[in-house]
Amino acid sequence: MESRQQRLGRLQIAMNEIVLHDPERSFSELIDNKRALFKGFKIIYSTNNLDGNFAKSSLKSIEEECPVLKKYFYGSGLLFFSDELYDNTRKLGEIEIPIDYSLSLDSNAAERFRVWEDGKSLDKSVGYFDKLVRFIKEGEGNGFNFDYSFFLIENFFDSMKENNHRPFNTIRALKRFDHLDYDKDKFDINNPLFTEDRVSAGHRTIETLHAFHSSPEIQKFQERRMLLYIVLLKTIILRQNKSTTLADKMSELILFCLNDLGKFAKTELYFGWKLLKYGNKLRFFDPVGQIGKKTLHKVKGMSWDIFALRYQETLASKGDTGEFFIPFFASFDNRFVELAQACPIRAVLLDEQGENVITIQLDELEFQTELNTSMTPEVQQILSDTELKLKRMQTNLSYETLQLKAKSLENELEAYC
Repeated sequence: MESRQQRLGRLQIAMNEIVLHDPERSFSELIDNKRALFKGFKIIYSTNNLDGNFAKSSLKSIEEECPVLKKYFYGSGLLFFSDELYDNTRKLGEIEIPIDYSLSLDSNAAERFRVWEDGKSLDKSVGYFDKLVRFIKEGEGNGFNFDYSFFLIENFFDSMKENNHRPFNTIRALKRFDHLDYDKDKFDINNPLFTEDRVSAGHRTIETLHAFHSSPEIQKFQERRMLLYIVLLKTIILRQNKSTTLADKMSELILFCLNDLGKFAKTELYFGWKLLKYGNKLRFFDPVGQIGKKTLHKVKGMSWDIFALRYQETLASKGDTGEFFIPFFASFDNRFVELAQACPIRAVLLDEQGENVITIQLDELEFQTELNTSMTPEVQQILSDTELKLKRMQTNLSYETLQLKAKSLENELEAYC
């Protein structure tokens, strides 16, 4: 019987195998040679090479049909692995795969629904918005699942303010959209008809907001976003020291995560590394290229953009056993596109039994190599201990504690202004 520690160790080895597998080589070569290693896990694997019999889905065709949609993965398509899929593919050849698509909205996309439902002009974005509405209702045959949880998470505190009606009005518009009288041949984007009135939609909105405000899960999302914000702040502060090497800065960032946050925050460290090494070359990081009075505001916005990626990771792990959940993001600006180009995602490795999910970037090997070089032998020993790893996974600082740490770093950063 495999212990939890052994399973976690095997998951880590499985991740390393994906990282070391050349993206130009076939997915079959990765799986066939190490079938026992991947037993009990699920993989969503992004690639530009869709050859072979593995269950597949095209991302390129979806983006072409609706340009407002931004894919989570880097490649033109996806391949999938689970024990059941693998066995059935061996027996039957190509098979149908149970895929569920989900569409999340950032604030600028969500608020266009409010403007539209209120009968106001969408100006130049009306054509793209029309495609978005049609895709939600018709996309991939049966329409897309429509998820506005991210908007609620991003506007969690604003929606509690008595005089701020924008989040309420936006959710009410989205609730009414659930009851859009839609016929693809007769639908006119400039004259929408809803089968639910505002009063009824408003009651449902109040219930939704109450559920979100009292949800422990939503509080956890706020903590995860704050953790990301803190690591970004620390990274920007370290970046100001021009006399230390990248390895020195990464070493300090790792120790900060372990000692101050109680975690080896791998995903957050990845974004920190990306900013430290490539910040001057990638447009996404331009807002923090120079420190000024608006830097903190820009870092907060950037942390929400990156958290949108992290939230997609959560959605990708939501499929029921044997099923796969494919997230998309709707946005009318280029920040998410720039982020996806800066930090391309290659695969998601899922262990549903162990309740673990690992995101693997396209440049993961480069990141892991430089991460390892920046670690002292003592830190490497701490990180290789699976018992300590399980303990770190269960360590969670409260939102209030994270706020205090963020405030301290904000004061430190403001000293550079």
